[in-house]
Amino acid sequence: MLKLDISRVLLLKGGMKPFTFLLKLGFKRAKAFNVANNRNSSVALDDLEQICLRLNCTPNDVLEWSPSRAEDDIADHALQSIRRKDNAVGVVKLVQGLPAEELEAVERFILERAKK
Repeated sequence: MLKLDISRVLLLKGGMKPFTFLLKLGFKRAKAFNVANNRNSSVALDDLEQICLRLNCTPNDVLEWSPSRAEDDIADHALQSIRRKDNAVGVVKLVQGLPAEELEAVERFILERAKK
């Protein structure tokens, strides 16, 4: 089953709540609630495009696949690339316990990546 999961990317990018993000993007409350809580069975391509444009990501970053049946779980299938096997952890949580000098190295790394 494919599902839209924007919470993972939002967490990685700083932790904005999906519902709030979708409202700011112009979604109506009911639609934002359903998308934020994975209660939608489809997503319009123009909505997906707006989400990806705002998050600077691709559809593969916000789509998640989990096999509906055991026989669909084929190890070398292309859908495995969007199967999330781990939980996202925000960058802030990852670096909270690092000493200051290591944080400076992380900051330099991020700044270099942002320049590309």
